[in-house]
Amino acid sequence: MSTWFPEFRRRHTWAVVVLLTLALVASPFLPALPLSAQLALLAVAVALFGLPHGALDLALVHGASRGSWRALVTATGVYLVVTAAVLAVWLTAPVVALFAFLAIAIIHFGLGDTEDLQGPQRALEVVARGGFAGIAPLAFHPQTTRDLFALLVGPAATAPLDTVLAFITAPVTWLWFVCLTAAILWRLLQRTPDWLSAVAELLLTAAVFALFAPLAAFLLYFSFVHSVRHIADLGAARFPDSALRARRWLLLESFPFTAATVLLGGIAWFAFARTITFDQAMMRVIFWGLSALTMPHMILTAWWHGRGDPTPGDLFARHV
Repeated sequence: MSTWFPEFRRRHTWAVVVLLTLALVASPFLPALPLSAQLALLAVAVALFGLPHGALDLALVHGASRGSWRALVTATGVYLVVTAAVLAVWLTAPVVALFAFLAIAIIHFGLGDTEDLQGPQRALEVVARGGFAGIAPLAFHPQTTRDLFALLVGPAATAPLDTVLAFITAPVTWLWFVCLTAAILWRLLQRTPDWLSAVAELLLTAAVFALFAPLAAFLLYFSFVHSVRHIADLGAARFPDSALRARRWLLLESFPFTAATVLLGGIAWFAFARTITFDQAMMRVIFWGLSALTMPHMILTAWWHGRGDPTPGDLFARHV
């Protein structure tokens, strides 16, 4: 049991509440950024917050396998194969890849942000919190979200995209609203010590997705809510008694893989930008890349949790 993470989690939740409140108060005065600027900011946020928490996956394997390089090589192979398979689906069946990615994102974000819950309450909050990533943009900004999806799948796939959206948008939106409302009511009735901050976070995050453009809302949620929480959780698993050593370990351990992924993303963008627009290239690099990395990330983290959350290993940060 970590001596510092519970307090960090409490303070982080309140920091999120303050951040989202300030964002909502400032929203009427903020300029409307063009899509290219939103994508550039999102790319920076993904590099700073999103990629590092996935870059720690092999450290989890290294620790769980007690330093076995054979297990590490096997895990790397699984990572590369699954990543290549996901990218192949984007290239051959982009609409299938898109909705599979949304479903995976809902599960991944929902499970990652509800690890302190269990039973029916967790099921409700998995949908409520995971829906911020996969359903809220459709619920509040259906046309803008549809246009973003069209950039991901390409002109040849817009007809099947519109068919699927016409079929699923209303039912999944209602499902999300029902689960979000039920999750908030459960917190209000349960009155645990953290009920107020949890309810405030749920309500404010929903308000951000309602008032901000989809990409801006996703940036705030993905970077400052989900990723920070997950990164700190892994730091606590490695150094449960020292937040300072955990921060140093997180930085040293995640930097090499994050830098390599950013480099590969830059190469992919240059390849895409030769034949499609800047916005299309950025959308594909960011979201094709996130989906390709999320699937093996989910597999390895589930395997790690299944082994009882063993202490992560040290691939690069050996003398923290």
